[in-house]
Amino acid sequence: MKVKLSDHEKLLYLALDVLTLNIAFLLTFIDKYQSISKLLMSKYLILYVFVNFVWLLVAKYRNTNLDNRRKKTIQVYFDFIKALFINLVLSLAFIALIQEEYSQKFIFKFYASFFFMGGLSRLFFNWYLKVYRTKGYNFRRMVVVGVNKFSINFVNEVIRHPEYGFKFLGFFGYNQVEEQNVKIQDFEEIHKFLLEFDIDDVYISLPSNPDYRIKELIKFCHLNYINVNFLNEFIHLLNKKTIQVDLDYNGPTPIVAVAKEPLELTTNKFLKRTFDLLFALGLIVFVFSWLFPILAIIIKISSPGPVFFKQKRTGIDNSAFYCYKFRTMKVNDESDNKQATEGDSRITKVGNFLRKSSLDELPQFINVLKGEMAVVGPRPHMLSHTKMYAKLIAPFMVRHWVKPGITGLAQAKGFRGETKEVRQMYQRVKMDVFYIQNWSFLFDIKIVFMTVWNMLSNKNTGA
Repeated sequence: MKVKLSDHEKLLYLALDVLTLNIAFLLTFIDKYQSISKLLMSKYLILYVFVNFVWLLVAKYRNTNLDNRRKKTIQVYFDFIKALFINLVLSLAFIALIQEEYSQKFIFKFYASFFFMGGLSRLFFNWYLKVYRTKGYNFRRMVVVGVNKFSINFVNEVIRHPEYGFKFLGFFGYNQVEEQNVKIQDFEEIHKFLLEFDIDDVYISLPSNPDYRIKELIKFCHLNYINVNFLNEFIHLLNKKTIQVDLDYNGPTPIVAVAKEPLELTTNKFLKRTFDLLFALGLIVFVFSWLFPILAIIIKISSPGPVFFKQKRTGIDNSAFYCYKFRTMKVNDESDNKQATEGDSRITKVGNFLRKSSLDELPQFINVLKGEMAVVGPRPHMLSHTKMYAKLIAPFMVRHWVKPGITGLAQAKGFRGETKEVRQMYQRVKMDVFYIQNWSFLFDIKIVFMTVWNMLSNKNTGA
């Protein structure tokens, strides 16, 4: 009997992760204290236990598809990076909660080491599995019930990729005309065949019908520990980058539903909100606290009026909220309806600098703390613009499924400022919708870094 490595694949990945995590932590500790024995009496012991516990907890949710043989190596690698960032954020939150002082240099060295060793171990292990399976080892025997163009294409794909580790042993069917000279074995012989050749997976590609033979086949497979999979041509034709599906039930009736957006999931909401709070608090304490008095004095000297400018904008679920900014214009009656344009006479010299440097957006971190905005998300628009663009651009209101952000994918790509044409706004909306449908914690981090880089390099492509 062949060893079914795939039954334990997720555990092997987890073991590698935990091993490299512990090696990285212990090596970093030895580098700092020249002895591992001091760990038991050190304040670092509680951090050591916590990072291990959190990794096991995160792995329960992040390692769900590691045993998918068709998963690409780069996806396995990015799964590790996402889990590492989650671990880092939760560890920093834990440190802040217990109010214990840990060396920043230690934290950086530990996570840098884990990032390097853990990432390499995953890449190597995934590469090894693919090579091992390409040579004909650790394969899973499979058959397909139902012959049509879709099932034939599926089999050809499996055969073209031996690294998946599947051995195709034939088509089964009944009352079918042979297609493309494909040999079809008698369906009545399938039960005997499954046991005789120790089949691991059965793929069913048949029209929906109440045929008792299919029901009996599924029951037989279940009793003999054989995996049953359904090939659905309609779902296959969907664009998996924008439309994913979930299987749900209405009583006993199975329903294939369009999958929820990532930020509809409670765990993702919690992760994003945690990041928003930590980021906003850190920036307000370490930057805003000393920069605010300076900017406030400069703004007051430059022109009469308040330091802050607040304006009603559209938030999540199309709700209105007051968005805060440093005032960059002379006080005027058109601010709630007229968009700022290049060379706008209402903008002060100080305001021009604040806009170009994006410093005018800093007060919006107060909106983040209040829960009205996020660090990353679609930029909020004036209420009048929301009404206007909702009529002109079909997917515009999709932007309001999530909280608006201080920065977003469109802004990180350089699209910011005045929009002179509907076409320009449409490009931004496309990016916002893409962000909503493909959100991940790592995606937010990437957008933040891109935004900071644009600010430092004064890069602005316009829209």
